[in-house]
Amino acid sequence: MIKLYGVPLSAYYNKVKIALLEKGVNFQEVPMRPSQEPAMLEQSPMGKIPYVDINGHALSESTVILEWLEDAYPTAALLPPTPNGRASARELMSIMDLYLMPAVGPLYRHLLFGAALDDAAKDSARAAIERSLLALSRLVQYGPWLAGEYFSFADISAACVLPLVASSTQQIYGEDLTTIIPGIADYLALLGKRASVARMWQDSAAARAAFMEARQQ
Repeated sequence: MIKLYGVPLSAYYNKVKIALLEKGVNFQEVPMRPSQEPAMLEQSPMGKIPYVDINGHALSESTVILEWLEDAYPTAALLPPTPNGRASARELMSIMDLYLMPAVGPLYRHLLFGAALDDAAKDSARAAIERSLLALSRLVQYGPWLAGEYFSFADISAACVLPLVASSTQQIYGEDLTTIIPGIADYLALLGKRASVARMWQDSAAARAAFMEARQQ
């Protein structure tokens, strides 16, 4: 059985969780926070979450884990069948993981953990978020999924990142910046009908609610 280490407050953890659910793989969730302790670094060299234990073999970095799952369980494919389709899915995922999620990070950390966020940081975050969303809008295909006909890595990242961007920007700026992407509301509604995504959204919302309640005590 695969063990998934991390917390459902993390978009990258949730990304791996959706992939495991889509693949129909038996897995166990093990709560784990990031750490620089030696024992943690033996499993995840940067001390980050998520990481997985695959029958004693530790593997970190969410995209690497998704690629391993695609190799190990190819029949429940999470990439399109053509080279161009696979590249498109990976390109969309990379923009969300490498640009959009870090851009919204200051807002999310402020809302969840109470991290400082001054006006200059708000303005900087907004510019980075808008630039990333505009980049996505140039690439989305809606066929009906982001990279075309097939549910893929791109949709997994979208399910984890876009709702965070929507809620965080609504709370900080008073508007949902994801509406920069045409058709985004219908697409998110379609995502929510996917069993793996619905399960992740439910679990993640429950974890955030529990965290906020404990923080206020």
